[in-house]
Amino acid sequence: MLHGATIILSLTASIAFAQEPKVETLTPTAPIGEVTLYQGRAMISRMAAAPEREGLFELRFTNLPAAIDADSVQATVSAPKGGAKLLDVRFEATRLPNDANSSPELKKAIEDLEAAQRAGQVLAMRAQRLKDQNDLLNAIAAKTATESAKDFGSKSLDPAALAAQVEWLGKARNDLIAERTALDIETLTNHRLAASLDAKVNALGGRTLIERTAIVTLGKSSAAPAEVTLRYLVGDATWTPKYAARADMEAKTLSLEYDAQILQNTGESWENIKLTLSTAQPTQRAQPNGVQPIVVDVFVPPPITGGFSVRAAPGAPTAMMDAPMEKDRGRTGEGGPFDSAGGDAELLAEFDKNQAFEALFSDAVAVQSGTVANFPINRSVTIPSDAQKARTQRIATIDLTPTFVHVTQPVADPAVFIKATAANSSPYQLLAGPITVFLGGDSVGRTQLPDLSSGSEMTFWLGTDRRIESKRQLVRKGTAERGVFGKSDVTEWVYRIDLANTLASPLAIEVYDRMPVSRNEQVKVTLAAVTPALAGDAKYIADEKPQGILKWVVTVPAAPEAGKPGTLAIDWTVREEHAQGTLVTPIPD
Repeated sequence: MLHGATIILSLTASIAFAQEPKVETLTPTAPIGEVTLYQGRAMISRMAAAPEREGLFELRFTNLPAAIDADSVQATVSAPKGGAKLLDVRFEATRLPNDANSSPELKKAIEDLEAAQRAGQVLAMRAQRLKDQNDLLNAIAAKTATESAKDFGSKSLDPAALAAQVEWLGKARNDLIAERTALDIETLTNHRLAASLDAKVNALGGRTLIERTAIVTLGKSSAAPAEVTLRYLVGDATWTPKYAARADMEAKTLSLEYDAQILQNTGESWENIKLTLSTAQPTQRAQPNGVQPIVVDVFVPPPITGGFSVRAAPGAPTAMMDAPMEKDRGRTGEGGPFDSAGGDAELLAEFDKNQAFEALFSDAVAVQSGTVANFPINRSVTIPSDAQKARTQRIATIDLTPTFVHVTQPVADPAVFIKATAANSSPYQLLAGPITVFLGGDSVGRTQLPDLSSGSEMTFWLGTDRRIESKRQLVRKGTAERGVFGKSDVTEWVYRIDLANTLASPLAIEVYDRMPVSRNEQVKVTLAAVTPALAGDAKYIADEKPQGILKWVVTVPAAPEAGKPGTLAIDWTVREEHAQGTLVTPIPD
């Protein structure tokens, strides 16, 4: 019975083994169809059609790039009518000898490299020979010196022979030096040649090849069509945002061009792909110098301990706070779009180029998911693998609804600047990046745009307007004594700002100045008089007024006639009071 059971089991196993399907290995044509480009990497998608028949198939995606992240390899199977199942995905990297005979250029480069390496070996042997000769000359010189010392003063010393020997040693040394100098030049040239040839060999594939392959195992129970998509991450690819803001005050328009600058050196050429950009992962001054707050405090001298020194009390400022603030807090914002630098010849050339190709640009579709924004480009693009060339791809042109206003801060800068503000009315998330600002057709500066979500307010500085003048002056300053029993020193400063408008229409201007802020109850600082009244917007009152920043929003009348500007004056008085005998930190005018 046991023997019969063994026969039955063996027969069953044989039948099962005979029915096991055979794996058919295929190397499909799988071009890159889609690329999702992140900032620093890219997800590549290759598509291949599965055989329209039943069976077990092993699809080998070969010639994958060196920049691939092997752990990211994945695959999916799409079978609208069913009958297809993904069974396995794996990645292999195999080192193979490179058949140089298949590439005459590579073969020649390898032969040249080997010849250069053999020449290097000969140069090394020549260098060793020269070293041996130098050692021999040193030994002869040492022996000559020893024997001459022994014979010095005796009749056996032959001065003529010694002089001849010394002369011979000197000539031999000079010959060695000349030969070694020439040899060093040959050796350096050889090293450079060998390094260049070695780099050329590697660029052409090297003496050995690493074959990178993704293997997708697929089972099909029907002949229905199915498509296999292989995805993997690669490095050496990135995109960065780049902007151009174009303002026209006469037309009261402002547009923002949102571009992506793409650079990829993955080793694969992206031909006619569907591209998605993902956030996952001048010559003129365009910005004024900001108005800086100042503070006043009681000055407390230290005890005199022999010798004289002055030092502020702990926690008190040592001098007037007249140093630049952090990016003009409250109006500009850290990293905001207001810092101007750079030249604009290149920018104007780029502007002309963008105009010439504007018809080819159409907006991407913004897809927001949580904190991640994706921008599918709705046209096929081609981006070759080239580390030296960056491609500019238009994401969108955003038409904004701007508000233009002139701004002057004569305490820091007498110029009058133009400012445009607008809300990001687009669905696009704007990433921090460089922005070039144009007023009409003129470039007025380059700066940095901060991260801005949809709906956020944007501010653009558009340079100076020479048609408007601003002048600040200290009209009067005086100190007086007040009080009968408790006397106080009171100092008053009377200031004036004169604005002149040469335009034929009234002009709204934001004007900024400052007054001291007291940090000690013994020092009282007040704004004794001000005409016209300060601005009343909530943001100014909450953020800037407590710092001693003065802000007016005024309208300067139009020029009544040619050659005679419209004018407006702003007057204010600042009063500082402290008890007599109290030392106070300096207050600038």
